[in-house]
Amino acid sequence: VQRRVREISIGFTDIVSRCTRAQSELTNQEFDEGVSKLRAKLIKYNPMVVVFNGKQIFARFVGKKLKDVKCGRQSYQLDGCYSVFYMMTNTSALNAHYPTAQSRMFYYDEIKTLLAQQRVSPYWETDNCKGDGSTDNSSELSGVS
Repeated sequence: VQRRVREISIGFTDIVSRCTRAQSELTNQEFDEGVSKLRAKLIKYNPMVVVFNGKQIFARFVGKKLKDVKCGRQSYQLDGCYSVFYMMTNTSALNAHYPTAQSRMFYYDEIKTLLAQQRVSPYWETDNCKGDGSTDNSSELSGVS
């Protein structure tokens, strides 16, 4: 699986690695440390699209109030990173708004469109990238957590 993930330039990571039943069990210190580490990873790997799974996580990452973030493509930019940011509702079974994978398909369709748009962006054809959005460090991406 990891080899296939690298072949299609997809990486998965999290802000806090500790398993919990609910986000409310995480401390502010864990979030702050995780956000700092994630920012560094994004600058290092410079993915084409960064997708946040959950409004609360994205709000914490960008330093906004929950009421000020909406799902979809974000205008947020991280200095040193050319990625497009996207936020979707949490896919946890605890999220009653979209209880099935089918009810969330529109998010995945939008992400697919964003990725296609990024692939034709002039940036990804420069010496900074291999042309698929991955940097020279892309072989390490799937091992990042």
